[in-house]
Amino acid sequence: MQKIDPQAHLEKITTPQSSQKNNIFAEESVDKSWKVIKELLKMKISHREFVMWYEGFYLYKVSNGIAEFRCSKTYQREWILNNHSRLLKSILYEIMGQNVEIIVNIKEDNKVKKNKKKYEYHGSDMPIFSEENNFEKQKLQSLEYSQLNPVYSFENLVIGSGNRLANAVAQAVAENPGKAYNPVFFYGRTGVGKTHLMQAIGNCILNKNPSKKIIYCSSEQFLNEVIDAIRTGKTENFRNNYRKLDVLIIDDIQFITNSPKTQEELFHTFNSLHLSGKQIIMASDKPPKEIDGLTDRLRSRFEGGMVCDIQPPDYETRRAILLKKCEYHNMNLSSEILETIATNIESNVRELEGAITKIATTIKVLGKNVSQEEIIQILAIDIESKRKRITPEKVIDSVCDIFDVTSREIKGKRRTAYVALSRQIVMYILRDSLEYPLEKVAKQVNRKDHTTVLHACERIQKRMEQDKRFAEKVEKCKQIILE
Repeated sequence: MQKIDPQAHLEKITTPQSSQKNNIFAEESVDKSWKVIKELLKMKISHREFVMWYEGFYLYKVSNGIAEFRCSKTYQREWILNNHSRLLKSILYEIMGQNVEIIVNIKEDNKVKKNKKKYEYHGSDMPIFSEENNFEKQKLQSLEYSQLNPVYSFENLVIGSGNRLANAVAQAVAENPGKAYNPVFFYGRTGVGKTHLMQAIGNCILNKNPSKKIIYCSSEQFLNEVIDAIRTGKTENFRNNYRKLDVLIIDDIQFITNSPKTQEELFHTFNSLHLSGKQIIMASDKPPKEIDGLTDRLRSRFEGGMVCDIQPPDYETRRAILLKKCEYHNMNLSSEILETIATNIESNVRELEGAITKIATTIKVLGKNVSQEEIIQILAIDIESKRKRITPEKVIDSVCDIFDVTSREIKGKRRTAYVALSRQIVMYILRDSLEYPLEKVAKQVNRKDHTTVLHACERIQKRMEQDKRFAEKVEKCKQIILE
């Protein structure tokens, strides 16, 4: 397996060619630019999602740093702005080489006005169509209300040792919401597939029964709605909206801990839904017992159902994910290239998918297959970018946070067993993850002898092999510095 050294490849990247490509795209006509945007969209979202939301949607003009798109439906405009504005901005940056703001306007013509469906929101209520609902229309309106992304499904989820239990629980919940496991609490580091599993449950339930009321939201959205309801005096509307749901899905629940009022509203919402037999699904980067600032009554309720740990994918699972993404993009990459990617991106499913998407985009733009050397260059940029974001201070802070010591103790002269162990962990991570020279590692913890660093790395490596719980805590430190 080939580990990439970013520095050995960065100088081979020819920036002028990249700039030239972006300028060429910027000079193309609006129609040709829209064709390129559509192709990139099709690479990044499912065919079903593209057909559902981008029919009749097009680029109208780009001027003064603003890209104006047009479509014929209000709900289509709102959904794309709410769910894909960041995606469209990144695509525009990719082909034009500059940050562009986007707006979406409704195109009104006689044909559209004549056949236009009456569509409106009533506060937070479900959207209403004046035409008689059939199954597909009901599913469409429920999908929009739920804020679920239809690209997340059980069918395109790769199962490995790290997520096998979580997937089994998710499948059971989707088959029997409110009764199989309730609540469900997924936890794991960034990019291991928590969001995919949660949204797959919601999409599966809606596919079977579009009349179900489901909301997927981040804890930030929930918090903002609580604040807005208090500010406008509409707390009763907020409560009715959330407490009449069939399924409530909240992502990144750890971020509610700084708001006592939000925790209180969530507590009462939780009780109301749970007593009614409605399904509750949550996710966090850590288990309930480790979320600082969480009230005891919420913690006990989160732990009262099924708590599932999702681990990073192992090498075989990473290969399987890459193969599935290649199939989705209709790409054939050699086993050597797949091995290179799987070896260098070890802990994050999102980064694996991003690497394949970037390669697929490169192939589409260049109109030819890429070599293994070009793949290495693409990955080298990402690896080097990530490495530059990691500082010794961030490593020390992560160890202090997990092992409950201070940076002063790490850099000081105290030699108590616990402080010495924490200091050795810092040296191990600096050496292992950042590949710092021995002398530089020693300098970061105010030590003069590089043999101290060698001894520390050997001791930590040996203990990790013998003590699984200790190894998990060290890996958690590494996770923090990569976020």
